[in-house]
Amino acid sequence: MQVFELTYPLKERDYEPSIVAIGFFDGVHLGHQKVIKRACEIARSRNLVCGVMTFDPHPKQVMGIKDKIDQITPIHSKLKQLETLHVDFTYIIQFTKEFANISPEEFVENILLKLNVRGIVVGFDFTFGYKGLGTPKTLVELSQGYFTVDVIDSYNYKREKISSTRVRDRLLSGDIHEVRSLLGRNYSFYGRVVRGDQLGRTIGFPTANLELLEDYLILKNGVYVVKVNFQGKTYPGVMNIGYKPTVKQNLKSPTYEVHLIDFDGDLYGQILEVELLDYIRGEKKFSGIHELKEQIYKDTLEAKKAFVNIER
Repeated sequence: MQVFELTYPLKERDYEPSIVAIGFFDGVHLGHQKVIKRACEIARSRNLVCGVMTFDPHPKQVMGIKDKIDQITPIHSKLKQLETLHVDFTYIIQFTKEFANISPEEFVENILLKLNVRGIVVGFDFTFGYKGLGTPKTLVELSQGYFTVDVIDSYNYKREKISSTRVRDRLLSGDIHEVRSLLGRNYSFYGRVVRGDQLGRTIGFPTANLELLEDYLILKNGVYVVKVNFQGKTYPGVMNIGYKPTVKQNLKSPTYEVHLIDFDGDLYGQILEVELLDYIRGEKKFSGIHELKEQIYKDTLEAKKAFVNIER
């Protein structure tokens, strides 16, 4: 998959005729996948290349509505998911205040037509242009025969629309099973292993302390069953997210600690992909290290059983 990072106004160049799915696509959930797959179906039927147009950074961050946006899939994670959908390319348009102020007409004339887009696929709730004044109906009106417009209805699960907000809410509540159903895959994130206080090693449960590579949504505190991928191998694991109240005081941000079951090796500096499989329990403060060690042992046993059942 080719990736093109674009800024507005676009530089003049020859762009290959294409069918493009447009959206922010945070989470790349099943609803997003429906839009993208439809774009690729149309592209193949018309012997054109299929692509995705997305935006970075988040519009709310650029417009000062929020200082920091914790996303389900920040841009690099989003690209990894898009690649699995076999699109030929992704346009990443840098979202700036100048870009936010263009009219729907300017978006069509100065973005879509210059990119030689021959067909567009969007979700039913897609908006574009200044203050989101453009809608799918607007796209149809402005297309003037230059490109086709396909609008995809909502994708429902349990009679409720799948949305990024719904995925985010389920992650924050620890409902990992529903998250998997909404995404069509395990939710995952990437982190680099950094040095911690090495307490886990002293009590027989060495952990990899993760520094997240992007501004991911901060997950619910507690203990998770996880699958860890790195260097082409997969390991079952148990992860704790939280403030380590038994051994620490007044931590300003949560830590992400992963214990790889039956793994022996040096992970410092490695980049791990962590997939969430299940939520075991909330974080709690224990009376001391001995009680903490006993609980970690129980969590590890539960994680082993859950991993086998989920991966079966």
